[in-house]
Amino acid sequence: MVGMRASARGATPHEASAKNIRACLDLVEQLVRVSENVKAPEVETTLSVLTRAAAELDADESSPPAVISAIRNAIGRLQSLKAEMAESSKPSRV
Repeated sequence: MVGMRASARGATPHEASAKNIRACLDLVEQLVRVSENVKAPEVETTLSVLTRAAAELDADESSPPAVISAIRNAIGRLQSLKAEMAESSKPSRV
């Protein structure tokens, strides 16, 4: 939500940022809806899309920094989730 607000602030709202952050939020919301059954490939795909969106917005000098920061924050959380999933799928040694 921080990213959405940041894209709308200023004299002129940054449409590209709003579009990208909305698409990223949609993907993350989809993961949340199926959180009990989320699979590693779904997390990996979402991570890939968010990483590309962050790079695209980072290349656009007029993108609000808060938008890029919000996407990078989501990327960090998804990377943590991916690591947790990998750890939990390892067989335990007893």
